[in-house]
Amino acid sequence: MEKSNFRIFSLILISVIICTMITGCFDRREVDELAYVMAIGLDKGKTNDIKMTLQMAVPLAFGSGNEGGGEGDKSVLVTTIETPSIVSGLNITNNFLSKQINLSHAKVIVFSEELAREGIQKYINSLERFRDVRGNTYLVVSKGSAEEYLRSVKPVLEVNPAKFFELNLTSYRYTSYTAGSQLLDFFLQQSSSGSQAVVTLAATGKYESSDEFSLNGSTYKEKGRDNPLEGDFKAGNIPRVGDIKSEIMGVAVFDGGKMVGELDGEETSNYLIINGKFKNFYFTLPDPLFDEEYVVLNINSGRSPGFRVNMVDEKPIIDLNIRLEGDIISIQSGENYEDLDKLPILERAVEEFMKKDMLKFLYKTSREFNCDICGFGKEMKKKFIDWNEWEKFNWPSKYKNAEFNVNIDFKIRRPGLIVQSVPVYTTEGEKVMPSD
Repeated sequence: MEKSNFRIFSLILISVIICTMITGCFDRREVDELAYVMAIGLDKGKTNDIKMTLQMAVPLAFGSGNEGGGEGDKSVLVTTIETPSIVSGLNITNNFLSKQINLSHAKVIVFSEELAREGIQKYINSLERFRDVRGNTYLVVSKGSAEEYLRSVKPVLEVNPAKFFELNLTSYRYTSYTAGSQLLDFFLQQSSSGSQAVVTLAATGKYESSDEFSLNGSTYKEKGRDNPLEGDFKAGNIPRVGDIKSEIMGVAVFDGGKMVGELDGEETSNYLIINGKFKNFYFTLPDPLFDEEYVVLNINSGRSPGFRVNMVDEKPIIDLNIRLEGDIISIQSGENYEDLDKLPILERAVEEFMKKDMLKFLYKTSREFNCDICGFGKEMKKKFIDWNEWEKFNWPSKYKNAEFNVNIDFKIRRPGLIVQSVPVYTTEGEKVMPSD
């Protein structure tokens, strides 16, 4: 009798478990019933608090399987509405679309500069709380309208717009001119007492023809240069034209949830170097021996950067040690810097040039922005045992008076495919230096 009762109990238990398991599909949503948002743009509204632009994928455009390229403007649907909040905007949009909005594949959230300077903390908190939004979604600040920027994004080399955003916003790994700012990182940084956040700067290209090119938006004069280098620009001012109107370069600096300043491409490179977030990038240096000529190097990280923070007379003294390596890509003057006697001349020139620009960058973050975007405060925090004492210390009030000592150790490892620069001879037998 006891065995019989046990069998009955076992059958009931198994039935209950099976019934529980097969109910897992009650809230299923079919793929063809969803509208996948690739990008969200937020501007200040005219009739309501915000103007929200959604860029959604058009699945039929992917049916050809032409991953190598296509007409990007036909692969997306862009719609703009005004709404009191992001979620309420999604609710309104669901009323006129045949499919239900889904944000699980959103790659980027774009804030207009106007909105960013007023503060985006409330939007970040809402997005971070929303289940559909992933923490690794990229954040971007657009110079001008976020709607205009998203409508200018028309991928040419990719059919899938999500792939375009993913590749474009991770290009900092080999250019160093932007930063891969993501939602979760920003959420944590805005509430940190030891560091502040940065967000990728984007814009719609302003030039329609190469005849319109101007250097009015370049930052090279601020750095005392006669001619701009490739990093002396911010998004929206790059002298270029093409089928792709959208562009990214530089970062927006945030104090908590409010934008307080901007950095150009070169300053962003310094930010990445100090934080150890770059892999390699091409670096153009004025030739140390020949005016109006340049040397181009491929720079990569030799070792993780190190720094120490000490307080002297209530003033932070920050010592940085940066170790970098590089390969020679181009020597326009033809000077034989590959020679072991001349190689140190080029190495020292790189160190001095980068040190000068890095110090300008650091003092700009402390004196002008008063924002510790490099996270030196995290190192200072380790010196405190009690959290209340750390908060009472008030790192931001100290950082604005910080002094910096930068030591850069740069070594050239390889000369490229030419092991020795040689002169060029004319038909008259004249010996001249080669140039690009």
